[in-house]
Amino acid sequence: MKTNLINTMATVVLATSISAFAQAGDTKREASATIKCDTALQNDSNQEGSDPSVSMKLDQLQKNVLLRFDQLQKEVQHLEATDKERQEEEQKANQERIKRLRQQNEEWEHSLLGIYGG
Repeated sequence: MKTNLINTMATVVLATSISAFAQAGDTKREASATIKCDTALQNDSNQEGSDPSVSMKLDQLQKNVLLRFDQLQKEVQHLEATDKERQEEEQKANQERIKRLRQQNEEWEHSLLGIYGG
């Protein structure tokens, strides 16, 4: 029984120490990756200032974005207009339906008055 307990305890201690060392290694890797990323961003920003083709590409990209934005605005306005027209048509159809129902109701009442007298 003692040997089983000792083996179990040794396994638990070994397992916890391995995970602790693994976590320490991960933090070191993450820190070095962060440093590499920061230096890469600094290099990119330094290159942007010195390379005119990058600024031209950014300008072109900005123009494309603005053009697409204008197109989307026009599409939204068109959709709003068609939605408004559809709502007006539905409103007219509902009004006509209500008018027909009132006429049918009046005819029904007139028929009842003719049958049962009034």
